[in-house]
Amino acid sequence: MRRFTFTREFYTPKEYIEIHRKDEVGAAVYASADGLVVLAFAGKRQKPDFHIRFAKKERAEQYVSDWLARLQVRAQEKTERREARKAAPNPLQVGDILRCMWGYEQTNIDYYEVTALIGKHTVEIREVARMSEETLSMQGVCVPKPGAYIGEPMRKRADADGSVKINSFSWARKVEAKTVAGVKLFAPDSWTAYA
Repeated sequence: MRRFTFTREFYTPKEYIEIHRKDEVGAAVYASADGLVVLAFAGKRQKPDFHIRFAKKERAEQYVSDWLARLQVRAQEKTERREARKAAPNPLQVGDILRCMWGYEQTNIDYYEVTALIGKHTVEIREVARMSEETLSMQGVCVPKPGAYIGEPMRKRADADGSVKINSFSWARKVEAKTVAGVKLFAPDSWTAYA
């Protein structure tokens, strides 16, 4: 069975005329011949953002003008956020430990150590072993063992807050440690498991 793709042309009546276009935000505005019914699209969306009948042409023009201004402001804010992310330094350092907590109906904990800094935002990490102790049936506490590598090196992009996306369902974040007599001490993390 052939699927039909709904496009902007499908939603736009043939008698409508284009009254505004702003390619920088992907905005296209169409109106009926009398200018009272207005249809608009933004970005890459195929469905209209709105399709409204107005009582007066002036009200329709004001509505479209306000909508275009909001789109412009959002586009500017998005650009500023992107530039700020690019300019933000990588807060991770070689030797930092990252904790990744994940699981469904149980809490799994993996630890990673930053082994190299590559460029401004990329880090090389390796999974490290952990010391674990069962406190109750199928649950316990654990801490990382820095330097005890159990995984191959991986290159990952670090966020401005030092978070690293491990895979589609988990992120690793920096673990703060206290140094006592030259030894890093980590607060224990709780884990659970089901048989």
